[in-house]
Amino acid sequence: MRAALLLCLLGFGGAAAARGQSDSTPLVATLRYWADQTWLTLIDRDAAAGGRFSVDGILQRFQHEIDPDYGMDKIRFGFGMLDNAEWYRHSSGARCYAGSITTTTFAEGCQFQQSVSLGRRWSTNLRFDTANLMEVTRSLPRVAFVRRSGDGVFFSLETTLVPFKPSTTIEAGFGVLHPKDGREISVYFGAPAVVSNLIYDDIGLVGMNSGDSALHYSRQPYTVRLNVDQPIGRHWRVETRLGVMPLATVRRYLRTHPDSAFSQDEWYNFAGVQIQFLPTSRVTVGGYVRSVFAQIDRSPAPYAPPEFDFRVTERTTEAGGLLLWHIGPGWMSENWVGYTWRPYVKTYRQDVAPDVDYEDVALSGQFVLERRPNHGFEGSLAYEWHNMDVIRGVGEVPGNYEAPAGRHNHEIRFQFGSRSTNRYSFQMGLAADLDPIPGVRASWFAGGDARIILYW
Repeated sequence: MRAALLLCLLGFGGAAAARGQSDSTPLVATLRYWADQTWLTLIDRDAAAGGRFSVDGILQRFQHEIDPDYGMDKIRFGFGMLDNAEWYRHSSGARCYAGSITTTTFAEGCQFQQSVSLGRRWSTNLRFDTANLMEVTRSLPRVAFVRRSGDGVFFSLETTLVPFKPSTTIEAGFGVLHPKDGREISVYFGAPAVVSNLIYDDIGLVGMNSGDSALHYSRQPYTVRLNVDQPIGRHWRVETRLGVMPLATVRRYLRTHPDSAFSQDEWYNFAGVQIQFLPTSRVTVGGYVRSVFAQIDRSPAPYAPPEFDFRVTERTTEAGGLLLWHIGPGWMSENWVGYTWRPYVKTYRQDVAPDVDYEDVALSGQFVLERRPNHGFEGSLAYEWHNMDVIRGVGEVPGNYEAPAGRHNHEIRFQFGSRSTNRYSFQMGLAADLDPIPGVRASWFAGGDARIILYW
């Protein structure tokens, strides 16, 4: 699959370009990237580090391999606000990031999107997302068929393409979308694991080993997503993105021993609101609130071990502000500051293991001064920080073994590269650690990162 992606990247020359960031484009940020990644966490649960039925829950934010600098690393190698907004103004393109997270390991991920016209109103869209992070290893293609009218009204039907057939998700959407300026009002209705009961209950043992595990949904999962991104007057813009999966119930068991496993209730929802004020075409000030909630409640079958009797509740809440400033021709400043709260509660009903009641809070931010011309050399100087403190449950979750009570991390990052609006951007960076951990991380070198963005 990755080879196919590379072939597509090599063949982008000569295709039409869409509009990108230029000196005349309004400075706006978007929640779409955050909402898309949060949505993928639900529909691609097989990609999570612990798998679809991990005892750690759905989000699986805490892993043994995660060190106390990981939060800082993700800020450093991620795409910036302007790059994310520009990505969603195009229908065809590819982009990748890579960042050093250990002496021998890169975190990396790619996005690919291609839209092909099937006629005057119909098109097919191919999207491909990959990620190799501590908490997820993803390789997820999606195919959609879309019908659009001249005034932006659309209808779409999309399916995931996954190797484990019972995990297939189908989603239908409709609304109004104007990619040129980002205006959107849309609703999507999805069915995760839509063919699972068909495969296990109706097809049965045909083509399957009788000793395999099986799944049965007594409450079929379904989802609803709502997206609104609209200007209000000349100077305001409001965006909200939310998704809900109400209670779903699945039973997992061995075919030869149907009373040997467990039943699991699952809930998932997320919501984000962002308000931006554009006093002039050169300045944008905004604020945002984002929240993700996930819960699993597992109950053992009659002959299952008592360790299967527990509940996991996960929540991530973020709130912050942003400032985008077009300083002058070819010069921009991207800045944001935010708080993040991450509670995690795991309760065993039969006292077979210690309960977990953990929460950390982090103050993070990024101040970036960048040369961002329409064409030519680009470079930036950034000050970034991630100050995380554990406020309860020290040592009760995996990871952060070098600083279990938290880590205050500050870096200066230098980045350089080349860009051409609507065509490409190549970026490389190096970061200097301003507060290494004595005796553990004594080097000033915090890591390197790289990004490539292509449009056609």
